[in-house]
Amino acid sequence: MRLNLILFFALIIFSLATVNSEHQYRKKYSKLDMENKKTLELRDEKTKLQLEESDKSGNERIEQIAKKKLRMHNPSEKEKVFLGK
Repeated sequence: MRLNLILFFALIIFSLATVNSEHQYRKKYSKLDMENKKTLELRDEKTKLQLEESDKSGNERIEQIAKKKLRMHNPSEKEKVFLGK
C-alpha cells in the first residue's frame, strides 16, 4: 500500500513537471514567433527607408530643391565667366 502511495505521488509530480515543461515551451515558442514577425517588420521598414533615402539623394531631387527653395537657375551665356590661365 505504501509503495502504491509513493508511486502515485511520483506520478503526480512528474505529470506536473511535464505540464510545466510544455507550458514553458509554448510560451517561448510564442515569444520566438513574435520576434520573427518583428524582425520581418523591421526589414520592411529598413527597405522602405533605404528607398526613400535613395530617392531623396538623387540628382533630380537635389535640382528641384535648388530651383524651388533656393531659387537657383542655370546661368545664361551672359552670366558665365571663364577664367583663363
